[in-house]
Amino acid sequence: MPAEEPNGLFVGPPEAPDRHELLGDGIPGGEGITWKARYQGELTSPLPLAIKLLRPPRDAGPDWPSARDQQRWRDHAVLLRHLKLDHVVRLDEVFLGAPPHPAGGARAGDATSAESMAYLVMEWVEGPTLYALLAGIPARDDTIRRRLEYVAQAGEALASLASVTRSGGNPSLHRDVKPTNCIVHPERDLVLIDVSTLRLIDDGHDLAGWHTPAYTAPEALAAPHLPRAVAADVYSLGALTYFCLTGQDPPAADASGALAHIERELAAVARLSGVKDPGHLASHILSALDGDASRRPADLRSWSRGLLEAAVPAGAGGYGELPEGDLAGRPHSPARLRRRWLAFAIVAVSLVVAAGGVFLPGLLARTPDGGGQGRTAPPSLSGGTGAAPTRSTPSRTTGDAAKATGTIISPADGSGVKYCSYFSGTASLPPDTTLILAKQNLVNGDPNKYVEVVFGYNNPSALATWKGAHYFGGENEGGVGQNFRVELVAVKLERARRFHDTQLTVGEVQALVKSGTVLAGVKVHRVASATPNQCPGPPA
Repeated sequence: MPAEEPNGLFVGPPEAPDRHELLGDGIPGGEGITWKARYQGELTSPLPLAIKLLRPPRDAGPDWPSARDQQRWRDHAVLLRHLKLDHVVRLDEVFLGAPPHPAGGARAGDATSAESMAYLVMEWVEGPTLYALLAGIPARDDTIRRRLEYVAQAGEALASLASVTRSGGNPSLHRDVKPTNCIVHPERDLVLIDVSTLRLIDDGHDLAGWHTPAYTAPEALAAPHLPRAVAADVYSLGALTYFCLTGQDPPAADASGALAHIERELAAVARLSGVKDPGHLASHILSALDGDASRRPADLRSWSRGLLEAAVPAGAGGYGELPEGDLAGRPHSPARLRRRWLAFAIVAVSLVVAAGGVFLPGLLARTPDGGGQGRTAPPSLSGGTGAAPTRSTPSRTTGDAAKATGTIISPADGSGVKYCSYFSGTASLPPDTTLILAKQNLVNGDPNKYVEVVFGYNNPSALATWKGAHYFGGENEGGVGQNFRVELVAVKLERARRFHDTQLTVGEVQALVKSGTVLAGVKVHRVASATPNQCPGPPA
């Protein structure tokens, strides 16, 4: 559904349950779903805004959100209005209200309903995310300065949030700086969004412990529920710098060889970008990624200035003017740049996710769906804040599985699926290699992947055109409204046989998924079925 088209649902506080009209499909994330919306009230013309429906943390009690949670959000709204930061989204309102509903579908004044949900109302920031602009595209000599200017703007925002004087004695942390939380606005440039993770520095225990592993400091990875220091946001900024230069997420801080890999990749892209001293630029970025929080830079503004100074091109005394070209390094005229911004304004943030159907209240269940989902890999840190990327990333495998190729032809990306749905496509497989289908829920916070073998998996030579089935949401239709990603994965045949013939432990299932190579992936949306929908066997 287009991001500007009403989806038929409304939300609002108890005294005005239809105050905000929701648009489009919404953008799923680890904490909930964000829609573009319209506020009407008594205005002549509706105003655009963003509404985030928060999902309860996994271990939240029945009283969530508590009075303290609600007060914290209200405090943050006042603090952000006080700061007036160009590079941070504005938080306007916090309310508890009925689940998304058709107009007139909720009773005014019903403030005690057990179905009451928590909403944050923010300004809608037009523009693409850094992820949409830069993913998969390394920096070049004509793009590196502009990319690092975005980093410097994020550094300015974080420094202002953490400033005791600027905040009137209320320094805070963003706590979830990453490419999908950075919008590039046509006038304000980079804007940090999703302030639902914002916390005062001296705040206490964090029940949720939201984090995105690739952009999380090692001390926060080790103890995500404990209070964090400014150094944690500094690490996230360093990780964001790595993404802006390489177009890739950095390895998580606790991954084996992470720092050496980061240093090698930074130096390589700095050389390709024509930087005068690639080693100096890499070292400057690595100072923000130091495993010891006490050694990370304390002055983000000074570090950001040093970042731009370290990007001096070879043969230049200063970094000079930015050459003509867009963020991907392709030349353009000023008129073309204006056309690009117009297109980005129309598409807005929805570029980050593939379109699905209308999200319904059931997608914010406190527990993962049950029944009919295949077997699962155990939870991991990959289930932190943020929606899973819609692009597949092949596993780092060796041997025949790494040489396989394949496609998913049906269903198409963005299609609706019932409780059980068939999948089909093509593949070219080396001997002793077969196919599995791995599914992950993108909106309920469950980090697990659920696995099914394809039909005829035991005869790989017959899988040039393959078919298979997967299950979505359990027999009670509890998954209606949710988005899933299904990936076609090539694995060694003997591993698939063991999975099919025995009851593996969750650790063994995890090993199966990680051993494979992702060949293709689609995002699908769970729709209701008129009758219990089963997959009795291979489709005709």
